[in-house]
Amino acid sequence: QQLWLFWLAPIVGAVIAGYYILKPKATCNDGIRNQKEEGADCGGPCAACRVTRFEDIKVLSHKSFLISDGSYDAMAEIKNPNADYGAAEFQYVFNFYDADRKLIGERSGKSFISASQTRYVIESNIQLAAPAALVDFIVTPNISWQKQSLYSSDLSVFSTRYELTPQGESGFAKVTGILENKTEFDFDNVEVDIVLVGEDDRPIAVGKTSVDNLRFSESRSFAVLFYDEMPTPSNIYAKAITNILDPA
Repeated sequence: QQLWLFWLAPIVGAVIAGYYILKPKATCNDGIRNQKEEGADCGGPCAACRVTRFEDIKVLSHKSFLISDGSYDAMAEIKNPNADYGAAEFQYVFNFYDADRKLIGERSGKSFISASQTRYVIESNIQLAAPAALVDFIVTPNISWQKQSLYSSDLSVFSTRYELTPQGESGFAKVTGILENKTEFDFDNVEVDIVLVGEDDRPIAVGKTSVDNLRFSESRSFAVLFYDEMPTPSNIYAKAITNILDPA
């Protein structure tokens, strides 16, 4: 047995030495995080890692709508200018002011936004103690941005139709339509946002609804009710959104 070990030891030693001799030397272009690098092939002895700078969510427009005494709806249209990064969650607030610019109420919430996405944020039935003369919309800074792999939820809304509700049904009017999931994924929850505009293309009313458990390649009908009298809209803007960054 000692003789066997005598011959084996040099062979093992040669194998180990050969491994370290033939092992590729760590470089700054081997695609591996090694040699005390901060990231793969960057930082440490390599060039500094690229710093990704994020732009803030842009608020394109915002508006409030008096729907009854002391009750308001509000909407904002926002855009994420970051091409490859989205946010699974961000926080926002609608602030309401009277004619003297005194704060009379607010509605805060949280939502999500995908890379390069333009979308609506809608809040309903906001109760205020005094008439609102002004409203603003603020997105809370310090958003946690995430690199996005799926770039489009590919949810289509079509066949939208505005009609007065028949006698005996609740509401003044409704918008109906079809929501279609063209992806290969199932979605737990999809929000459908509706903005009605007048002849001047300015919003006159907003509403939203949710569709749960939308399966891949499935189409589903939806309806959004409007309870207060309004002029007949000249156009309907409809968008379907879902949180594709939510790990749940």
